[in-house]
Amino acid sequence: MTDWIDLSFDLNPDMWIYSAENYSDPPFGAMKWTDPETSRYEVWALSMGTQMGTHIDAPCHFVPGAATMDAFDPQYCFGRFRRVDAARPKVDLLPEDWEGITHLFLDARTDHLASVEDIEALLKLSIPIWVMAGSVRVDHPDGLWFHQRIAGAGKFLVEDLKAEDTGPLPETGEIITTPLKLTGLSGSPTRVLIRGA
Repeated sequence: MTDWIDLSFDLNPDMWIYSAENYSDPPFGAMKWTDPETSRYEVWALSMGTQMGTHIDAPCHFVPGAATMDAFDPQYCFGRFRRVDAARPKVDLLPEDWEGITHLFLDARTDHLASVEDIEALLKLSIPIWVMAGSVRVDHPDGLWFHQRIAGAGKFLVEDLKAEDTGPLPETGEIITTPLKLTGLSGSPTRVLIRGA
């Protein structure tokens, strides 16, 4: 049995925060609330965004009124993945090739330009959780088309993995994706681990 590979970023004040024109995600904050000298135990107050670090997007992140984190089935905290290369996606796999697969792992770490047709073909699979290493570039004029299309299909998307320096990743294996149990929100920081099997 191979070792688990942790693909999660550390959460700390020095971490990268997403920003775009006229927008920035909330920064990470941690303040000691009490300590053993005061209360006989230590507690910290945290401040962060729902899409902070390695995280999962609920469909409502891009589609108003769509599913929130409440709809994330805890059965998918642990499952099996199949890796798909975004540069050369195998969209002609047979249904039995996906039997037992709960997570589609889209490896977008190499230079690529995915076609709309390939993404649409993958979306026809009944895989509820998509996991993205790197950033998927699609041959479409709208830079957010991929995220909006995933959300519109009712999929949960795990992204911002710490995978740039991990080398080759297994084709299939076990995966752990453990978001917080948040009510009515658009996403959650998530721990992600995989191992080949």
